Amino acid sequence: MESPSAPPRRGCLPWQELLLAVSLLTFWNPPTTAQLTVESVPPDAAEGKDVLLRAHSLPGDLVGLSWFRGASLAPSRQILSYVVDTQVTIPGPAYSGRETIYPNGSLLFQRVTLKDTGYYTLQIVRRDVRIEEVTGQLRVFHGRSTTGLPVGSITGIAVGILVGLALTVALGCLLLRIRTGRPWSSQQVHIPGLPAQPHNSRSYLSGITTPRHKHLLPD
Repeated sequence: MESPSAPPRRGCLPWQELLLAVSLLTFWNPPTTAQLTVESVPPDAAEGKDVLLRAHSLPGDLVGLSWFRGASLAPSRQILSYVVDTQVTIPGPAYSGRETIYPNGSLLFQRVTLKDTGYYTLQIVRRDVRIEEVTGQLRVFHGRSTTGLPVGSITGIAVGILVGLALTVALGCLLLRIRTGRPWSSQQVHIPGLPAQPHNSRSYLSGITTPRHKHLLPD
């Protein structure tokens, strides 16, 4: 028999247990692992430029990493490998001498060519023996050596403008002399590209004929 002075016992209601469980689920957030990705910098590179395949969200418990050409992990397509503990870089069969691997997992291409266009796969090995891989793409386009118009085109345009100006001046002078009734003289205006007419010659420009001066001979 219980003593009257003893406090009464209170049981835990079911709804209280449910509320406690919901509170624990709300405040307890398990750590999320970032997704391993590869980014090409720049996304589209001109031929002859440098391109970086930058690795993002690389974990901190790495043992080593390797880059492969293509979407497969065939040993013949291995470019470079990096051992974290010894900081040693090991070239593979697909190494061309223009690639550089960095401890952060990025791969640098120097003086890219059109043949470098394609997919590249990064493989990482973690200390718990887990292996992860991600594939990125490298795009190279044919870059022009010069920008703008060629020098020959610029020269042709300049010559065309000068010839047009000369023809405009010649036409203006011709119209002015037609209005004033003065005869046309080929010695006053010379049109580029047309041979100059000799003095005392007959001009057939625009249908206007300038007669030659005749000297009167004594009878």
